Amino acid sequence: VKSPNPGVVAPSSPESLATIEPSEENLPQPNTPGDVPCKRIVFVLARGDKSDIISACPDGSDLQNLTDSGYFNSTPAWSPDGDRIAFSSNREGDNQIFVMNADGSGVTRITSDYQNDFPVWLPEGDQVAFRTTDGKGLWWWRIVSFETSQVTQFSQPTYDFFFQTPAWSPDGQRIAYMSLEEQKQRNDGSSQIHVQNIDGSEDVALTHDTWANINPVWSPDGKKIAFLSERDGTYNKFALYVMTADGKNIEKLTDPDFSEICHLSWSPDGTSIAIDSDLLDGNIYIINLDSGQQVELLPVREGERAFFPSWQP
Repeated sequence: VKSPNPGVVAPSSPESLATIEPSEENLPQPNTPGDVPCKRIVFVLARGDKSDIISACPDGSDLQNLTDSGYFNSTPAWSPDGDRIAFSSNREGDNQIFVMNADGSGVTRITSDYQNDFPVWLPEGDQVAFRTTDGKGLWWWRIVSFETSQVTQFSQPTYDFFFQTPAWSPDGQRIAYMSLEEQKQRNDGSSQIHVQNIDGSEDVALTHDTWANINPVWSPDGKKIAFLSERDGTYNKFALYVMTADGKNIEKLTDPDFSEICHLSWSPDGTSIAIDSDLLDGNIYIINLDSGQQVELLPVREGERAFFPSWQP
């Protein structure tokens, strides 16, 4: 296992994720006068063939196991109001999308056909987009409405699951995504970050190099986009970058310590980014955008992996 960067700071009081079990103690408790609730991070903890969705404060305290179903629960995503969490689970057979309250209660299934994962709340909070597969190699995105339960198709089915990663801007007017258009033209193996209006108009490339640029995520105020890039010069190793939403002022935040399957999430105040890294030690790191300091969310034991962080708005 590769060791973390020297700049990574571990928590001063480690608490193993393996010890988290549902109990009255780790259920949410009422705030006492003077308490300031933290903006929580939910993430996936995998152990063997089981994975649960865990909730914690950004300093690693107040751990809560929200699922503990004995199944594979993954891809959690906070609602815009921070009250609910959408996630995928195979608890009822094929992988489907579920929604639960922030404390893990009130679990409701919202999809029932094909196989679905990667839920994304649309900015108004009344719809959830999600990735669908027919199990035979085709992948596409659909959107479900909470008001009508109607499911509509958002993208055309393709055999390329990796580049099916739309990222809605906070105002819901634009989408950032990975594009292969430049690769088709140059045949150089690159992918670029593009932005377009929600109706597909005014498509603009924000990156222009000959490397892979992937996984765009908007900042909460919509002014910046974080993404991963190989532009350091090593294939299949990605560094974290941030740029303004017009593609300018590109800033490198980390060494190329991440793979193409990593996921990232902005803090609600836009000052930090949570990111997982299978190339380091299977943990989640909080990166301060001003100082560049990287801090482990929590230590993980051998055989555990923490991934897919989602920061409460």
